[in-house]
Amino acid sequence: MALEKWKRQNHKNVIDWFNALGEFEALNSLSTLSFNHPHWCFPTLKETHFFMEGKDIGHPLIPAAICVNNPVRIDKSGELMLVTGSNMAGKSTYLRSIGINTVLAMAGAPVCASGFCLSPVQVISSMRIADNLAESTSTFYAELKKLKTIIEKVNNKEKVFILLDEILRGTNSLDRHTGSAALIKQMIRHDAVCIIATHDIELAKMKDEYPANILNYHFDVQVSNNELYFDYRLKEGICASLNASILMKKIGIEL
Repeated sequence: MALEKWKRQNHKNVIDWFNALGEFEALNSLSTLSFNHPHWCFPTLKETHFFMEGKDIGHPLIPAAICVNNPVRIDKSGELMLVTGSNMAGKSTYLRSIGINTVLAMAGAPVCASGFCLSPVQVISSMRIADNLAESTSTFYAELKKLKTIIEKVNNKEKVFILLDEILRGTNSLDRHTGSAALIKQMIRHDAVCIIATHDIELAKMKDEYPANILNYHFDVQVSNNELYFDYRLKEGICASLNASILMKKIGIEL
């Protein structure tokens, strides 16, 4: 009877107890992350939208002994980084490194970098899109649904930071290029902030039309004795070396 009386008196507090417990667990996790990685830095936040500058940014899940760190800098709204490069050169890993460190920064955690300053922002991405047989959804349609959400946020002037990896990959090359170019122009018109990884070198030529908005960077590959070597270093400009033909020859395609 005493237990039932106690439950009647305190049942309204149970949700607050669980919320407090969850907050303690979250703070403990962030503290453990900081303790285990003393060389990571705590980010600084800038009130104006948009700004991001990071030095020696790495992926938190790649062992430090083999992790290659890279910088990032976006000075204002309406700037888009176009990252071109070879297969396996590091474009997708770079996008993931920027994205996960931004999420850590927004959570109040240390980040895998030697310095990181950014505006408070919501990260939204279109990466690793997969089909769904249960819903009869193709890869291309699944990506369109994801892009629709991104476009709505951009059109509503929400403060978002967008990461796109090989957009519209599920359609033919002509439609992919046309759609990608149109999306980039729309992003610029609405002052969106975006990093796009792509194999489409022609997209990088849009800098001639939008010199104040498009930032061209790339990851390249070196070839020696018909073998590929990657340094995973971000470089300015458009990628001039592609490795697909070498890989195709290795599997027996006669080019």
